Amino acid sequence: MGNQVQAGNFTGGEALKKLRANRANDVRDGFLRAWNSYKKYAFGSDEINPITLEPLTTRNGWGATLIDSLDTIYIMGLKEEFKDAADLVKKVNFGKNDGEPSKVFETNIRYIGGLISAYELSNDKMFLKQATALADIMLEAFDTPTGIPWQMWDVQTGKGSSESGPMTMNNLAEIGTYQLEFFRLSQLTHDPVYHKAAQRVYDVLLDRNQPKKGTTYSVPGLYPIFIDINNGKFLAGKPNLGGGSDSFYEYLIKTWALSGFKMQRSLDMWQESLKGIKKYIVTRGSDKKMYMGIGDDEGLDSISDTFTCFFPGTLALAARLLDDEETMELAHELLLSSYNTFSRMPTHIGPENFGFLPDGDDDSDLLLSQRNEIKKYGFYLERPYFLMRPEVIESIFYFYRITGDEMYADWIWKIWQGIKAHCEVEGGFAGLRDVRVGRKGGLIGKQESFVFAETFKYIYLAFTDPDVISLDDYIFSTEGHPFKRSIPFNGTF
Repeated sequence: MGNQVQAGNFTGGEALKKLRANRANDVRDGFLRAWNSYKKYAFGSDEINPITLEPLTTRNGWGATLIDSLDTIYIMGLKEEFKDAADLVKKVNFGKNDGEPSKVFETNIRYIGGLISAYELSNDKMFLKQATALADIMLEAFDTPTGIPWQMWDVQTGKGSSESGPMTMNNLAEIGTYQLEFFRLSQLTHDPVYHKAAQRVYDVLLDRNQPKKGTTYSVPGLYPIFIDINNGKFLAGKPNLGGGSDSFYEYLIKTWALSGFKMQRSLDMWQESLKGIKKYIVTRGSDKKMYMGIGDDEGLDSISDTFTCFFPGTLALAARLLDDEETMELAHELLLSSYNTFSRMPTHIGPENFGFLPDGDDDSDLLLSQRNEIKKYGFYLERPYFLMRPEVIESIFYFYRITGDEMYADWIWKIWQGIKAHCEVEGGFAGLRDVRVGRKGGLIGKQESFVFAETFKYIYLAFTDPDVISLDDYIFSTEGHPFKRSIPFNGTF
């Protein structure tokens, strides 16, 4: 167990230093082009449609892109842009919304996380004040019979709901991705209320659900996706590492690390989950690469999504923290299949969803087109579009910083070239309808705030000096917001 995560030595030399500086500048220039369009056409709005240039309200009108981007702007040294953004953040009133309920999980990771990180980097107390004001409102969503939060919360009516399905349903990621932000907020405010609310979720989850063979929850630590917030019991949903589950597992190991290795329960839960993941979720494909599917002791569905591709990076971080060479090897194998979904495409950009054929399985259930793609790429494309998601880039970034191997930075550079060639438009960076054909296959007028918060940040940090936001000094939230590891924790706030 150690604090050192990053490689001790990175390749030196003046030529490489110059190349990396040029690449970092190129990424920053790309960010600025997108940011300036947002500023010109949609400043203060949640998003800009990068094709039509219209401002969009998608996250209650509080300025999701504005707040999610703050730490990236700061890290890139864009002082004037940071000041302009801060002036606007100061005026945001979280007590009013656009008439739509807030997705509590997204509000936490994009807004609260973005504000906390901006405060830690800049020491401007206004950010902490705004983070606390919003967290106090969102705490109301935890006022349920179990303390497990509503999925949706209307800040004006004070009513909770579910996005879809039964009224009191929520999912694993959206109940288990507060622990990092709320822990840090309790540290900064010296008020344990946030931390207690987030930890209560684990209390109930573990107390109300016992693993039992033949039931929805059959493997210890491999949790079903859907849960009833009224009784705290799992409803359905086969365990996986993709959307709806991903950041629950991510926050177990990261909260433990951020607490200075004090929160033992989080580590115990992580280690139990990892045993199940290694046994039932991870499998070798027909191309001999290791993939992450959807599974438990009843069997595996060989389908995956780009969300799962965060896992190699988080797994590598855990392996470094715990000095676990065997887990590091698995993380590397999973990285290769994740990057393969990008590198095998002519655009060097990967799909939203993909499927694979487990090694030794018969392919007769697959469509002819799927069989052909497996022969060509090693996997088949289930949803061929790309929405500028960061997960593959994020995992490669971790491997670059952990190993010091320039090959990983080169991988990220190739992806960045693909993004510039196929996604850049006047209003920033659009999505692609089909990564197999690129721009000519059509663009999607969507540029979520995570493009600024995560995608750009991880690309940029692959080319800065490795000491910039070092993994020895920071833990990244699931939205790519860095929190300092240096704030001590002795069990009280």
